[in-house]
Amino acid sequence: MVRVVISIGSNCGDRKSLVVEAIAWLKTILIQTQYSSVYETPCAKNIGRPYMNAVISGYYQAEGIDVKDSLEELLKEKEHEMGRTAQCRESGQVPIDMDVVLLNGEIVRAWDYRQKFFQKGYQEIS
Repeated sequence: MVRVVISIGSNCGDRKSLVVEAIAWLKTILIQTQYSSVYETPCAKNIGRPYMNAVISGYYQAEGIDVKDSLEELLKEKEHEMGRTAQCRESGQVPIDMDVVLLNGEIVRAWDYRQKFFQKGYQEIS
């Protein structure tokens, strides 16, 4: 079992509802979760619409496999289920984005870790 911290964001559609839906789903696959409020931040790359964001932490268990790869694959499947497609990526429309930023206290996505969209929520739950 590993502790993970996941960043969640959405910049199109009903952004807040999509982030809340992602949190609810993550609470079903993680145990002992903590999550931040849902808040708005400007696009970190200054080329798109503002995002609604949140951060969730918890423990994830997967036996006999690479935990990070297993979880990231699950996150990408859920993103697709929630409407994220290749066309969305090309147009800058992000119905939902979920990324593992910390794994057992180790930063695995350094750029995301430094951004306001992550730090605001991470500070709320730390």
